[in-house]
Amino acid sequence: MDVAEFIHTYGKPYDPAADDYNVPPFQENVENASKSSRIYHAQRYWTKQDPYTVKRFIEHYTQPGDIVLDAFCGTGMTGVAAMMSGRHAILFDISPACIHMARNFTTPIEPSELERAYRKLRTAVDKEIAPLYQITCHKCGSKKARIISIVLSDIFKCPRCDTELLYASPARWARLRKGEKVPEIVCDSCGRAFRKNVKHFVRIEPIQIRITCPSCKVTGEASTRTLNEQDWQEYVELEGGKVFLDPVGKRVLGKMKKVRKVHEIPPAPIPYWYPSDVRFPVGKKTGEPLNRGLQHTYEMFSRRNLIALSTIWHYIQQSSDKAIQEKLAFIFTGGLFKASYMLGWGPRRIKGEVREGLAGPEGIRAGTLYIPSLISDKSVLFNFDQKLALVKGGMTDILSSMHGQMSSVFIEKRSAMDLAVVPNKSVDYLFYDPPYGSNIIYSELNLMWEAWLCDTTDNTEEIIENEYQRKGREMYGKMMTQALREGFRVLKPGRWLSLVYSYSDPSMYRLVQKMAHDAGFVDEGEVIHIGSSRKTKSQMDSDKTQQRYLVINFKKPKNGERKHLPGTENIEYNVIVAVQEFLQGRGGQTRDVIYDQVIKTLFTSVQIEQFNLDEILKNFFRKVGDKWYAPGALVSRAGAETSKGQLRLALDAVEDPETEAVVKLQEFLARHGTVPLAELREYFLREIPFEWQERVDFNVAIEGFVVKEGKVRLPSPDEQQVKQDVTARIRTREIRKFLEGTLDKQPADADLCAWIEFCYQHELFAEGVQLFSRVDAAFVDAEMYQKTKKIAEVCQLRNE
Repeated sequence: MDVAEFIHTYGKPYDPAADDYNVPPFQENVENASKSSRIYHAQRYWTKQDPYTVKRFIEHYTQPGDIVLDAFCGTGMTGVAAMMSGRHAILFDISPACIHMARNFTTPIEPSELERAYRKLRTAVDKEIAPLYQITCHKCGSKKARIISIVLSDIFKCPRCDTELLYASPARWARLRKGEKVPEIVCDSCGRAFRKNVKHFVRIEPIQIRITCPSCKVTGEASTRTLNEQDWQEYVELEGGKVFLDPVGKRVLGKMKKVRKVHEIPPAPIPYWYPSDVRFPVGKKTGEPLNRGLQHTYEMFSRRNLIALSTIWHYIQQSSDKAIQEKLAFIFTGGLFKASYMLGWGPRRIKGEVREGLAGPEGIRAGTLYIPSLISDKSVLFNFDQKLALVKGGMTDILSSMHGQMSSVFIEKRSAMDLAVVPNKSVDYLFYDPPYGSNIIYSELNLMWEAWLCDTTDNTEEIIENEYQRKGREMYGKMMTQALREGFRVLKPGRWLSLVYSYSDPSMYRLVQKMAHDAGFVDEGEVIHIGSSRKTKSQMDSDKTQQRYLVINFKKPKNGERKHLPGTENIEYNVIVAVQEFLQGRGGQTRDVIYDQVIKTLFTSVQIEQFNLDEILKNFFRKVGDKWYAPGALVSRAGAETSKGQLRLALDAVEDPETEAVVKLQEFLARHGTVPLAELREYFLREIPFEWQERVDFNVAIEGFVVKEGKVRLPSPDEQQVKQDVTARIRTREIRKFLEGTLDKQPADADLCAWIEFCYQHELFAEGVQLFSRVDAAFVDAEMYQKTKKIAEVCQLRNE
């Protein structure tokens, strides 16, 4: 069945005369989208939406039996959500890896059937693979112990003396096992200190083995040990070798080379097919393996794991049941990255405590092909057994969530820019989560999967910003506009497109506005967000990394109306107002949340231009800890209730020293009212822990208080409102820039007179005096000049 037949079978023809569709935009933020469901974790991917969240959108915009189209389907979560909702779905993507995943997610089978097929596969491959991981237990001597993982360490070359240095040397290894970060290496020979960098990388070397033993059940730190001679012998037989730093490894390798009369031991042969000819292209993300000398995708695996992978893949291909073969391949691709050198080692943390010697995988850095300096080379067998459990759980939840509803899903490898096979006005809803500019380079990352699937992405059709593909922002905009035009064409009039987007550069949102409006869509209702309590590593490391996805409601108008957003004369002013309105009465907010709110506020009202949020926050708002506050607002602890102009005095856990110090000063003033400034300083020095004082400047801490004539107090609600007057703060900054000679315009003399009056009203007496010296009486009305002169004289008196 092709897509036209699919639509003819399941769709409802559009009849403008009888069409009464009138659904308002979905306008409820999703605060806790799950990243922990069994469906979500059945298969890893660089970015995807929670199907339960997508289901909410689908059920809002459509009726049972309607057709949903996702032309950027990724892993197929839109299809899963449609199946849960009793809707039909059409899924397109240019990536063979995505089609493979989407097809498996949307054709769930009974977990018991999958379990039987997997056990049969394990029985077939175990006789060939098990010996690869067999090892003698160092505790009880059992020959039935198995390797769980081998820790591999980078070796670097000193940039001064060329000495080879093991990253996990005994001293550094002891620190690393305790959870310390050791970015700097000190050369044992010349004492040169340098930061580990791929340009200093030489090779990798094993340093530790972790085992499991069915006889003595050894666990924890006792399950790990360094490699003995037998371990090194087996390692060299599999991986080959030319030189090692480890004295035991060096001795074993020397004996083997002497016996065989060779200069280096070659790696063991691979018994079955593997993707030996798929090379990494020069690209934005492929630099990670290429810079380490890894040219082919298969080189991302140890020889031991590559032999196991080729054997498993061989037996999967022998399955006569294509549906079972697909699901076994799904388990295979799902476990592929954790069988690679990309899986990092890190100390295991139990209830916040670092347990020395308990090796646990720290994970894979999302959106990259990054290979860490400490690799957890994990057994393929253990890895795939775990993946089976995840896939079974995902299949179980998909089947149970369908509640017996009949849904069909059509999947095809196709570009979103060419939906010619889909008839005009035939689709009821579009849910698009496209590539966000240059955020993730899917074609480069997906090559690890696609090499095994024997089908790779045609990156000429990849809608992305990528200098290596010679695609800049303009090309991205053209390609994305074409995709949206195609979506507009196939969508029924009056229906909706939900466009998911996330980008740290605000100018990209101007392009999104233009692309959608050029395609014919109009945006209605508020821009909403999808947030999650779980954060990626980059989100935890930087408050400039976007923590949430924005969802823009676009509608295909029935009457063909177009939307033209007005430009803005001062984008900075628009941003300041948006931030001010958001912060008032909300307590502290992090930079990433503020950025999202600005985009949400401006997207439907003005053409978004480039702006510097960090400069705006620095110049107009108050930062305490990692939170920003409206000027004049009092600081609050996390988790307590607040209202405009009021303190939050809940005694919960310390969020951070800076916030806690300021809150304690506020609490002191709330108890004592107006006090001498010296008394508050003494309280600060006496009651605030010394280690906090190193991070908290007293003068910054009292920034929001009223300090006058040597005394200090909390501002009243009215005084807080005055301080939070955005217009006044903008004018103040403008005046000061003019006096500094950095203002990009020359105000008229009449404007200077108005500024002087403003300075008097806001107690900027020194500025008022300076401004009057710039007024030329010849260019100002005499009455205005005399009035301004008197105001300036008062400013002079007040300033003395």
